[in-house]
Amino acid sequence: MKLGINTAFIMNFDFEAGLQFAADLGIQVAEVATCGIAYNNKYCKLDELTSDEAALQRWRDTYARYGIEVISLSAHGAPLTPDKAIADNYRRQFRLACQLAEKIGIRKITLIAGTPEGAEGDNCPVWITQQVEVPFFRKVLEWQWEQRLIPYWQEQGKIAADHGVTLCFENQVGDMLHSPVAIKRLHDAIGPVAACNFDISHMWAQAIDPIEALRYLGDLVQHVHLKDTLIHASNHRLKGFTDSTYPIHPEARAYTFTIPGWGHDEGVWREVIATLRLIGYDDILSMEMECEYMNIAEGLKKAVAFMQPLLIEKPTGKRWWQAAEFSELWQEE
Repeated sequence: MKLGINTAFIMNFDFEAGLQFAADLGIQVAEVATCGIAYNNKYCKLDELTSDEAALQRWRDTYARYGIEVISLSAHGAPLTPDKAIADNYRRQFRLACQLAEKIGIRKITLIAGTPEGAEGDNCPVWITQQVEVPFFRKVLEWQWEQRLIPYWQEQGKIAADHGVTLCFENQVGDMLHSPVAIKRLHDAIGPVAACNFDISHMWAQAIDPIEALRYLGDLVQHVHLKDTLIHASNHRLKGFTDSTYPIHPEARAYTFTIPGWGHDEGVWREVIATLRLIGYDDILSMEMECEYMNIAEGLKKAVAFMQPLLIEKPTGKRWWQAAEFSELWQEE
């Protein structure tokens, strides 16, 4: 396991200053943001990098100079929005991200599946959160899955597969794939190109047990985002986990995202790391910084200091009972 960083969260730094900041923290790997609001950003000028080989080499050399390996690309955006202009732009950016991934040997792209409108002709995304006894809601949800979500990602999944890329969908609040069960459903529908970018904070935000979720998903977990969730008990008792209070008012929210260790203690995080190892995950743990009450640089420093001692970095190796002198005890007759 290696601590990494999503470059979307160091946008307040100039390109090389941000890489230096990450390197000083001991970050060795990066998840580079490419699409949506991060399109053509200072850390990844997607149009240029997919059309100019010299620019691509300079870009790779810059990351290497700071000892940071680009290990995944982030293609977060709004793929299923009914706004045609935004959706068309995202589709083009996604294709470019797949092309860039193939060029540099990246096999994982993180993203969200999106949330579509509730019916043909609607102009606003609709997220169904409760299956109350109203048939209309069931019809809306099934229409979203069967007419929008699955066909869209079958098509885009083929593009990704043609470039040798696995799509790691995030279990994000407000998204069609907000739960482990939903991610598994899409995987079953479109095949192995669909995997999970496991964001533990969004599990806690929805009262989903992250340990059970990890065990349920197993080897579908192909990427991990690291941040924590602080539950504000008094607000939660009034608003529940579907609280829609705007993030600029964190003091009024049922929960806020924060850095690891500031929502759940070290013992909880140890179990998370151990469970990741037990399901066979040994890859990037990509830091995010969405804490509304902490400076980005300070927050990332505290987050790395908390997480670094918890990482399991070396292979398991042989146990004592696997030593040669004991091997005959375990041989079947």
